[in-house]
Amino acid sequence: MPKPNQKQIADQLELSRTTVSRCFTNHPKINPETRSKVFQLAAELGYSYSIQRNAHAKTDSTRNTIAIIVGIEKSATQSKEPAAEILNGISEKAAAEGLEIEIHYVDPSKFLPSSRSRRIIKGVSCLHWKGVVLVYDFQEEAVSNIMAKFPTVSALEDYDDVDVDCIGQDQVRGISRIMQHLHELGHRRIGFLSWKYPVHTPWVERRLGAYVENIYRLGLELDTDLILNLKPDEQTPLDELAAQVAERANQGVSAWVCAADHQAYHLIDQLKTHGINVPEDCSVTGYDGQPPTEGTQQVTTIRMPFKDIGISCISSLLRKMKHPVASRRNLQVSGELLIGSTTAAPLQRAIA
Repeated sequence: MPKPNQKQIADQLELSRTTVSRCFTNHPKINPETRSKVFQLAAELGYSYSIQRNAHAKTDSTRNTIAIIVGIEKSATQSKEPAAEILNGISEKAAAEGLEIEIHYVDPSKFLPSSRSRRIIKGVSCLHWKGVVLVYDFQEEAVSNIMAKFPTVSALEDYDDVDVDCIGQDQVRGISRIMQHLHELGHRRIGFLSWKYPVHTPWVERRLGAYVENIYRLGLELDTDLILNLKPDEQTPLDELAAQVAERANQGVSAWVCAADHQAYHLIDQLKTHGINVPEDCSVTGYDGQPPTEGTQQVTTIRMPFKDIGISCISSLLRKMKHPVASRRNLQVSGELLIGSTTAAPLQRAIA
């Protein structure tokens, strides 16, 4: 198979070769969104490019490249849409600050750079890196080892035992808005579910915690039978997970909060095979603001300003570079409730 090149990138994105070339040289007239799309596709295709250097050797003070490491494996089932928006924000802010960026996709379950090795990603030189932004979830040891080498910021994930600066989401406020919406519609039996992923995902646990908090806040009964696939030893196949939801829907559980939009869209589709229609028989919500595919219902969700998160990542990283021993920061960004067509008042039998 021939190696990917700039012409292939240009053809797939319907851009000129000149535009693609200018993206890699950080040309000031290139639209940040276009630059982000070019870098994303280059990373997905495995295209490697040489960072433009001046005639002098790079020193710590003249390094000018921010590495963006995205924790999505090639066969990922979750959407890349949030990452795309984050990368748009990163690209825009980096260009404004005169910084270059590299984007690398890695399998988070296999990505574990050594604390001593000078190389972070196999086959990729990091001598010109100035800092690192991590997008999505990684093993905590991997995060710690990268932090030992470069100023590092995490986009979206606030790790339990690693003191990395994080630009994340206000999970409590987001889930509170979803639960309040369902409660106002008349739902009283509301479940929570999530998928399992290759690495530990604290964001799922935080959304679960917010769900439990709101169960008590709204005066509802906490029923652990309505919390699916959250225990450490649970690895429920997705078709079985949908079957469990359908069974409980027939028993009067009228609404389900999914930990993310891609989970919600998949569940809605699977429920049809069990004769459960959304929202007539059961309401379903997601989280993130992922747009539906053609012919799919818009899920009720929390729409996150991912581009703003990307912009804030570069601002936070610049702060870390200037003040490497400054105290850790955890910036939480709020989203807005987007009411789609997957929530409605419950059937009377579900209220009883």
